[in-house]
Amino acid sequence: MTENILLRFLRSGLIDVKGDDDKLEKIGLAAKDLASVLRKSPRKAVAYALAAVDPEIDADDPVIAEALDALAKHWVTYVNTFSGPPVAVARAILLEALTQGAADNAAIGTAFVALARNALSVSETSADSAVWADVIIGIEKEVDARAEAEWAVPSSVSAPVADFEIPDLTPPTLRAPHADVEQLKEEFYAASGPQYVNQQGQQAATSGNPHWPQNNPTHWVTEFGNRMATSVAEALDSAVDGITVENVDLSEPIRSLTTGIAGYVSEAMSTMAAATTGLQRRVALLWWKESLFSPSGQVSYRTLPPAAAATLMAFDLHYQVPTSSPASVVAFLSETVMSLPLVEKEQTHAILDLVEVAQTDAALDKGRAAGALITAAPEGRGPLIALIAHRDRPASRDRSEFRRLTGVPHDARLTLPEWACWVFRELQASRATGITPKSS
Repeated sequence: MTENILLRFLRSGLIDVKGDDDKLEKIGLAAKDLASVLRKSPRKAVAYALAAVDPEIDADDPVIAEALDALAKHWVTYVNTFSGPPVAVARAILLEALTQGAADNAAIGTAFVALARNALSVSETSADSAVWADVIIGIEKEVDARAEAEWAVPSSVSAPVADFEIPDLTPPTLRAPHADVEQLKEEFYAASGPQYVNQQGQQAATSGNPHWPQNNPTHWVTEFGNRMATSVAEALDSAVDGITVENVDLSEPIRSLTTGIAGYVSEAMSTMAAATTGLQRRVALLWWKESLFSPSGQVSYRTLPPAAAATLMAFDLHYQVPTSSPASVVAFLSETVMSLPLVEKEQTHAILDLVEVAQTDAALDKGRAAGALITAAPEGRGPLIALIAHRDRPASRDRSEFRRLTGVPHDARLTLPEWACWVFRELQASRATGITPKSS
């Protein structure tokens, strides 16, 4: 991919190495170095991309200077080959570095595609347009495929297999005292009659039932029954009172079981939530579109001037969706802007004027504050949202510097739906690469 881009720049006459393959290789090494820089500092992708796609970028732009410094490390005498600063070579280096970086860093690819799409909408056709347009299309397919997978709505959701351990329960141990056999004998003897033969073979008085069954059967039965019932009942009560049950503490097995069940339920819920994330996002966006209400400004978009409303919509959508979003999300934003009653779908506005509205309208106070957290103050090449978020910086209001700072022609015009999509793409690109503002 990298060599092909260099060769296409070469064949298009955009760079001329006098037929020297070694020089072409040195350009490739410079691109490889910048790709390494990008992997370590993805935030540089914004400036790299904005410079790479601008055929009219100044030779003294910091990013161009950085690319040429990388070239000088491998080709010290490159200045003798070109009549002036080889801006086209620097842009080719940047484009290759971005392509290499996007191959293994999704954030770089996301930022590059978003910013390049913006640039395409206002750039005039140039000799190298076909080269970097093809690069954009290739990377965009990968970025969009990844985003579509994250936003997909499955036709079914499989619950995880219950794989928690059932705790082993130790059977309880039942301990009961032994009955006092000798005492029972004494009591049974007493219930049976007046005398019995003891262990020595002698007759002994029982001091119990005074009747024998053959002499007075009725009284004997009564006495026998009463004494036997009392004796047996006392023996049973004594035995039951003495029963003990051991190993009956079930707190740990129950705790283990409930922990396993809770873990399974949590995993199942997480699986369900992950599977339906795309659906939840779509439902939330439809609600937002139909309500036409700004969650950040707590105001209806209908009550705002159209340009301010379109800009605020871009900020609000940015808050609601992840960085990895399919191209259809941008189309959704465009349709939402067009649903505003005061928006003229085909009417164009000067980008300079749109930036000024975004810098001054009070409804965008929160948006500007949030933008300042993900964009650096304008110095070299950067996004339009840097001018909006850092409106108090002198460079942000300097119209003569507008082209140098943004790469956007001063006379460029956009419809409001296009403008909202532009701002949204810049916000996504800045968030993807983790722009860290410089301290004041």
